[in-house]
Amino acid sequence: MNTQEIIRRIVQQGAAPVGSVACTVTAVDKTARTCDCDPLNEDAPILGVNLQANQQAKFGVVQFPRVGSFVVVGFLSDGMAGAVLLTDDVESVEVVISEDTARAVLDEQGVRINMADSISVELNSDGIVMNGGELGGLVKVEDVTTRLNIIEKDINALKKALTGWTPVPQDGGSALKAGVNSWAGKSLQLSKRGDYENEKVKQ
Repeated sequence: MNTQEIIRRIVQQGAAPVGSVACTVTAVDKTARTCDCDPLNEDAPILGVNLQANQQAKFGVVQFPRVGSFVVVGFLSDGMAGAVLLTDDVESVEVVISEDTARAVLDEQGVRINMADSISVELNSDGIVMNGGELGGLVKVEDVTTRLNIIEKDINALKKALTGWTPVPQDGGSALKAGVNSWAGKSLQLSKRGDYENEKVKQ
């Protein structure tokens, strides 16, 4: 047995057994990706419990437990560092594939997904907003088709009136006027944005 093995055995004799403990969350630090907990067995508070494997990383999958919720904290082999294994109430979840590509956040306000800096989708109780929604709501295809059909029918009616017209010499346009009179008397209603815009899905 070498010196290293002797030291390891001496340290292990005083080490607490490795295991897990049920706790109540008292604080959450989203920047440090840790939480503080009070064990249900009334042991001393456990501070700085890891919420993900690499505490310094800004990517990965992280569940942020709600303050006051129950968690199960597992201890690493030395019994010193803890990590949250299970939660009963999650305030938010973050999924980051890498720092400059895909990121998703799920919380009570909704779901936000970002791809790099140029593509984003937000889902909440008001609807869906893609890429900031500056272009307005998505078009309702059925309503636009109905509106286009009205305009097309109107143009076809004018064509029919013009093709049925026979020029009459020196009538001052009376025959033409009579031919298109029924068409000209029907005004088209102006389109409004709300007629064909889906405000629940913005782009």
